[in-house]
Amino acid sequence: MKRLGYPFLLMIILVACSQKSPSHFFKNGSAQYQLKNYSVAIENLDEAIELNDHYKEAYYLRALCYVKLDKTDKALVDFNKAIELDTTYKEAYFNRAFYIKDQLGDYAGSIRDYNHYIRLNAGGDNAYALNNRGFAKYKQNDPEGALTDIRASLDSDPSNAFAYKNLALVFLAMDSLEQACQNLQLALDHDYTSKYDDEVNQLIEANCKP
Repeated sequence: MKRLGYPFLLMIILVACSQKSPSHFFKNGSAQYQLKNYSVAIENLDEAIELNDHYKEAYYLRALCYVKLDKTDKALVDFNKAIELDTTYKEAYFNRAFYIKDQLGDYAGSIRDYNHYIRLNAGGDNAYALNNRGFAKYKQNDPEGALTDIRASLDSDPSNAFAYKNLALVFLAMDSLEQACQNLQLALDHDYTSKYDDEVNQLIEANCKP
């Protein structure tokens, strides 16, 4: 029987080890996430974290998987852990605000997370974060702060139909009906209904019809 040489044995050992590495399981988890196989993705990410409990990207991606499976409590734990491991993890701040705190009505917490994201993303595209923070301020009864943020968002991205709708909500709260109706129309002009839902039409029917 032919004896295997040392280099060949070393290669086998290295391949075997790489198959059980955290990055191997993370890559598998990422692939399954893209395929929308969220439970399978979580199984792989569990393995990655078991091998490296400081793998911030694995916690972050597992949080996104839990979001897709409506497991909010588990998603929050993983977003928190990712941020604990890296306090500059801007995507984790944004998505913790968007998927967890906004949905739970924790608008004060959401604003803090968007603040972190915008600060960490200085010089980047903050249109969505500004719009979302503006909506959170509207929910916190801060219409002036909301107007400032949503207008800044539209300055950056004037095609965002959702931002026009949010701006209209702020004007409605301020009893500025004419401006509210103008922005509802702008939301329609930017295809709000086809992109999202029928809310703008309902608001126009309730507030802007003679």
